[in-house]
Amino acid sequence: MKTLIIRTDKLGDFYQTLPYLNSIKRSYGKENLDLLISENIFDHFAEKSYLYNNIYAFPKKGIIKKIVLIIKLRKNIYDNVLVLDGKDRSLIFSLFLRSIRKIILYEKKKINFLFNIFFSNKNIIIQKDKKITDVDLYNKMLSKMNINNKPIDFNFINYTSLKNSILPNKLSEKFKKYTLIHLDERWFSKFYIKEFSDINPSVESFLSFMINFFNNHKQNIVITTGLIKLPFINLLCDKIFTPINSNFFEYNYNSYKAILILKSTFNELEIITMNSRNLITCHTALTFIAAAFNINLIDIIDENKDNEYNYQRHTSHIKKYNKLYRKEFSELFKEILLKIEQ
Repeated sequence: MKTLIIRTDKLGDFYQTLPYLNSIKRSYGKENLDLLISENIFDHFAEKSYLYNNIYAFPKKGIIKKIVLIIKLRKNIYDNVLVLDGKDRSLIFSLFLRSIRKIILYEKKKINFLFNIFFSNKNIIIQKDKKITDVDLYNKMLSKMNINNKPIDFNFINYTSLKNSILPNKLSEKFKKYTLIHLDERWFSKFYIKEFSDINPSVESFLSFMINFFNNHKQNIVITTGLIKLPFINLLCDKIFTPINSNFFEYNYNSYKAILILKSTFNELEIITMNSRNLITCHTALTFIAAAFNINLIDIIDENKDNEYNYQRHTSHIKKYNKLYRKEFSELFKEILLKIEQ
């Protein structure tokens, strides 16, 4: 059953899809599975050929590029075309592809007339609902294809040793036991969503957290950063950490060490995450990497958005899931310390 999966949104959204992509691959065979994903994440997944047969990048801009891609894909007649992001661009693009049927996941707010005008009864339309978990939603889709999702499908990417990460060799050999803190713009409402409660760590409160962590949990710490250059990261580098080179900084406390890493790639973040004992993050794409490798996850979210958005629907399958609400870091770090797994 030759199948094309269309998902043209962000990295974290595509990670959510991967367990169900694995179910399809297991049932139909890798040779029958093609992907169409955002060009922003194409290079990252182009290296993971074990997931699919062919992979295509959806152009962010340029009608000519989109037409060329349609012509290329129309050489295939797919048994199934799955539109999983519900984006208008993906829905419209799928209309020009040749397939026996299309399975569409969509949100009610989208341009509904497309379904009435262009999609015949042979296609399947499944409406997204914030009250329904991702597991239930995707299993509903899989049932239309006579496919069952299995626990093994949630191990959706291959394991890679920490020796293949960007950590210098002399450090990676010692980092057998560490907690990862992904310290990106989501920690600061000013750089993320202004309506969110601000975590606002200070240099003093962050240092106090690390010392408490080392004393109580006897582990090392790895700190990774996002794409935005944050003033707080600069302060940590200036006041606490000592440079190893332009991208690596270290802080030593007795026999333990904290490593601060700048400018990590997606692939490097994957490797560092899958080898950690704990992950502390503000609900990023790494949340789903931790889930895939049964890493103890401390997920910091906004309480008001939790009620509105229902994060549970994305995380219901995660076994080691600890949800904490955003607040001033001087208080939050005490709650984090209680959730750390030895």
